[in-house]
Amino acid sequence: MANYIISILLFTEESKWPGEKCRVGGSRQSPIDIKRSDVVKDFDGRFIKYGEVVLSGYQAVIMAATNNEYTIMFSTEGNPDNHPTMRGGPLRQPYRLEQMHLHWLSEHAIDGAKFPVEIHLVHVRSDLDVRSALKRRDGLAILALFGKIIEQDEPMETAFDEMTAVISKLQVVGSRLKGVVMDLTKLFAPNTSIYYTYAGSLTSPMCNEVVTWILFPEHIYMTEAQYNLLEKLREGQYNYRSLQPVVRQTVYQPPANFLMEPQIVTSIKNALISVVNFFTNVTSFMMKGFDTP
Repeated sequence: MANYIISILLFTEESKWPGEKCRVGGSRQSPIDIKRSDVVKDFDGRFIKYGEVVLSGYQAVIMAATNNEYTIMFSTEGNPDNHPTMRGGPLRQPYRLEQMHLHWLSEHAIDGAKFPVEIHLVHVRSDLDVRSALKRRDGLAILALFGKIIEQDEPMETAFDEMTAVISKLQVVGSRLKGVVMDLTKLFAPNTSIYYTYAGSLTSPMCNEVVTWILFPEHIYMTEAQYNLLEKLREGQYNYRSLQPVVRQTVYQPPANFLMEPQIVTSIKNALISVVNFFTNVTSFMMKGFDTP
């Protein structure tokens, strides 16, 4: 599985990557800079056609973890029928989790801002094997999570604790741990209806344009010590692909996401206040109008 999703190539030598899509580009390459002002609120269901995103079976995932020199990769073990699944939202069919890996700095940006870490949970359409999925426009679905460093003076629990415990044992290139059990729900935002989604590509060779991206913008937190552990793996070198031109990668968000945005909540609040004030003034005027001297 790993050989088809992450290629062992230097991220600093993108111009030498194999695959025409990687070198020349395409119409839906990833990652991109998501401009919130350009995001389409999908009230009409043009892209988000299948209800809410539903994540099932992520509480106790059995995985094998490997230091492949360029990232730490967590691959699901056991019967694929028992792997965690993601469905709904923009996904017409269920997708099974196959692996998870990390990028630092983040690959995607939001309004030009990058994040310290981006975690990718790579899913394959449940009715396909990996080879077949890499040839289908909707073969893969990747759930992306953003990590942010939190300043803290005392030890504290973070969503990265389980992952860090594993990474600390994989500091040697090629080292591997099997039978790792992880609760991946700790990485998810409390409200999974808040996300961005678009049709894009893999961010490593062969840059296949076969990915439906779902990105949770709400940060998960890690300590500076946990981030330093990641940097140590690559001796301070980053492992992200550069941002790609936006050609046909329209980014959508569900209506629930739109309504939860702070500016929308503020507008609704202000409108309600105006209505209340109006009726208060009308009532006051009517009462005074009936007053007799």
